[in-house]
Amino acid sequence: MPIKKIIWTLFSGNALAQLLMIAFAPIIARLYSAAEFGIYAAYVTVITITVKVASLGLEKAIPLERNRTRAKKLTYINQYLAILISLVILLVYLVFGVSVLNWVGIYPALWEAILLSMGIAMTSLIQIYNYENMNREQYRTLAMTRALQNGFTGFAQIGFAFSGVMKGTGLLVGDVIGKTISVGILARVSKQDVKVRMTWRDTAELLRKYKDFMIFSMPAGLINTLSLQLPLLLVLAVFGANDSGQYAFVQRVIIVPISVLAMTLAQFFYSVAAKEMAANPAKVYALYMSLTKKLAWYLTVPFCIFAFFAPSIFHVLFGEEWVVAGQLTQVLGAMFLTQMICSATSQILYLLERQKLQMVLESVKLGFVVVIFSVFKSDFLQTMLVYGSVIAVFNLCLWWIGKEILKGRRG
Repeated sequence: MPIKKIIWTLFSGNALAQLLMIAFAPIIARLYSAAEFGIYAAYVTVITITVKVASLGLEKAIPLERNRTRAKKLTYINQYLAILISLVILLVYLVFGVSVLNWVGIYPALWEAILLSMGIAMTSLIQIYNYENMNREQYRTLAMTRALQNGFTGFAQIGFAFSGVMKGTGLLVGDVIGKTISVGILARVSKQDVKVRMTWRDTAELLRKYKDFMIFSMPAGLINTLSLQLPLLLVLAVFGANDSGQYAFVQRVIIVPISVLAMTLAQFFYSVAAKEMAANPAKVYALYMSLTKKLAWYLTVPFCIFAFFAPSIFHVLFGEEWVVAGQLTQVLGAMFLTQMICSATSQILYLLERQKLQMVLESVKLGFVVVIFSVFKSDFLQTMLVYGSVIAVFNLCLWWIGKEILKGRRG
C-alpha cells in the first residue's frame, strides 16, 4: 500500500474515533460527576499499568518478525500470557480479597473485580491484535476497530447513566463492553491469517529469540506507564476523587482534537521503521526528523491557543464543574505538547533494540515523579505544574537520544 494511502487510512480511522469521543464528552460530563469520573479513571489506570506486563512486552516484537508463521505463533504466546495474567489477578482477589485499588481507598465488589480482570484481558488483546495487524499491514482494520470501540463505549456509558442501572460504575461497564466488541472484530479478522500449530518447542524458541523484550522492554514499558499513569492514583490518594476526576477528564479530552494525526503517524512510523531499520537506517532517520518537524509545526500554535482559553472552553462545553480541568490544561501544557510532538517516534529505542537504555531513562523519570508527589502536597495545581514540566523535559531528552543514535547508524 502506498505511504500516502497508509497515512490517510490510519488518519481517517483515528479521526473518526476521536470525533466520537469529542461528541460524547459533553454529554458524559453532565451525566457523571467528577468523583465518579475519578473512580472510573482509577480502574482504567490499573488496567493500563497491568497491560504493560500482561504479555511480558513481547507484543512489540510481533511487527519485527518477518516470518508470517512465526509472527502468528508469537501472537498466540502473547494472547495466552495476557489471559493468564488477568485470571491470576482475579484469583488473588477471590482467595485473599486483595486488590491494588485498596491502596487508593477503593474496595471493589466481586463483580467489579471481574470487570477489572475483563478490562485487563480485553485491553491486552486489542494491543496484541493491533501489533499483529501492523505486521500484516492491515491498516484498515487498525483504523476501523478504534472507531467502533469508541462508539460502542460512548453509547454504553450514556445508556447506563440514563437508565440508572449501575450508574456509579456505568463508565467502567461501558468501557469493557466497547473493548469486548472490538476484540471480537479483531479476532475474526485474525482468523483469516495463516493457520499454525503451537508446540512447546516453538514457544521456547521464540521466547529465547525475543528474551530482551521480556528482560528490558517490559520493565521499561512498565516504568514509563507508571510515570504517566501513577500520578492519577497519587492524585486520588493525596487530593481526592474530585481532583483525580478533573485530571482524568483532561487526559480524555485535551489531547483528542489535536493528537489524531500524531496517533496516526505513530502507528505508521513503527510499522515502516520495523521493516526498514536493518536495511535502510538512513530512511528511518529521515522519517524520524520529518515527522517531528511537521508535528511541531502544525500542533504548537493551535495547542497554545487552545490552552490559553481552556478554562472558558471547559466551562462552556462541559459545565461549571469542569473549570479546574481547563486550568489543568494550562499547567500541563508543556507535557501534553511534547507528548503529541514526540508521540510518533516515542518507541524508537525499542526499534533500535536499546532496551537497557530505555529502562534506565524510564526509571529516572519514575523516580522524579515519586519525589514530586511526595514533596508537593499542599496545592493541587502547583504539584501538577511541576510534574508536567519534568515529564516535558524527559520527552524531549528521549527524542534527542533517539535522534543521535539514528544519526550514528545512518553512517
